Amino acid sequence: MKNFLNFLLEANKLKTIPRTGWVLMKVKNPETIAGHTFRMVVTAWLLAQKKNLNIKRVIKIALSHDLCEVYAGDMTPFAYYLHLPKNKTKREKILMKWIRLSKKEKNKMGKRKYEIERKSLLKLIKFLKPKLKKEIFSSWLDYERGISKEGKFVKQVDRIETLIQALEYFGTKKEVGGTSWWEGTEEIVDDSLLLKFLNTIQKKFYGRRIKSSKEQKELENVLNFLLEINKLKRMSRKIWQLLGVKNPETVAGHIFTLILMAWIFGQEQPKLNLKKLLKMALCHELCAVCTGDLTPYDRILSKNKKENKKIFKKWLRLSKKEKEKIFLLDYKKEKAALQKLASKLNPPLRKEIIQLWLEYRNHNTLESRFLNQLNALSVLLQALIYQKKDKNFSADFLWEWAFEKCEDPIILEFIEELKKKFY
Repeated sequence: MKNFLNFLLEANKLKTIPRTGWVLMKVKNPETIAGHTFRMVVTAWLLAQKKNLNIKRVIKIALSHDLCEVYAGDMTPFAYYLHLPKNKTKREKILMKWIRLSKKEKNKMGKRKYEIERKSLLKLIKFLKPKLKKEIFSSWLDYERGISKEGKFVKQVDRIETLIQALEYFGTKKEVGGTSWWEGTEEIVDDSLLLKFLNTIQKKFYGRRIKSSKEQKELENVLNFLLEINKLKRMSRKIWQLLGVKNPETVAGHIFTLILMAWIFGQEQPKLNLKKLLKMALCHELCAVCTGDLTPYDRILSKNKKENKKIFKKWLRLSKKEKEKIFLLDYKKEKAALQKLASKLNPPLRKEIIQLWLEYRNHNTLESRFLNQLNALSVLLQALIYQKKDKNFSADFLWEWAFEKCEDPIILEFIEELKKKFY
């Protein structure tokens, strides 16, 4: 458990590391590596549904593809490090275009990047159990080398998610850099479905006319869904805002942590359907796109910040009747929001997403009960990280909630490890 905890603490840093390309291009409050990973995993899942691929492997590869950046940093625009001039005007001019390199230069820098990231990942997973260590490394290696169909597919999806983010940041004008990512994307994308998806992106952002078909309409709806959930990369978790945390984790960052925990702890539970658990973790907060991030305290807080701080000294105690009332109000609101968000996805996918969320909220399956406990654990872990950084911040009230929620022996064992680590 100590090794699991240390791994999660290190991986958690990806929620605070901004993506280098956006920093270089002067984006205000750019997405973090964890935020990118969140939407990249969702993108890979939704598009892989239309192909005969191993979805569980797709999710694992997508989730692990940037774990190496805990120590290596974001090296996506690696070429820039050797070619950017010190002069600001010249540097910004170069950033407007995709950097062209000879095959020899690409291979040289590719090898260097690969070695740095390989050593970084091995350092991160060094003390994990052999089976999990091997699985994470092989997933990353598959992404890097395209060993399997899933690895090749995820590599291309990664570039497409970055392209979409660039277009969201910069638009389509050449002079602001939004189109500079097309060349790099088209260099590697050759999957027939993903080529059609690129056409869909061109239609959405550039008004390109393409032949209408049922498949094309489905891809358009997937793209619109992905554009909507991008809001979660910018949406701060409300509980931390209320507690005065500066630059708190986003909803996307929280989902990243939870799906990573679902993978790690789910491996220890042979009775659980791990693929279902991973998907459920991805879906559990998607409704926040429309509802915002809700907390149990929303209905009792006042405008007086000092009074609110007193409220957070204890976990919220309510009668059974009050709890049921709040649950039903939030449940109806969130269910309607998720149905609206997923309404235009193809029926089987829409049904699956809503069903996964319903199970999570109703605690009526093994996977949903386990994930609810993991969710409490992830919130407690994040609170303890904030408490360590800020002496004025207290995580005490969340201990009560965690013990109220958690009963699985493995999770309780991990909670004991948290006590050792932080107290």
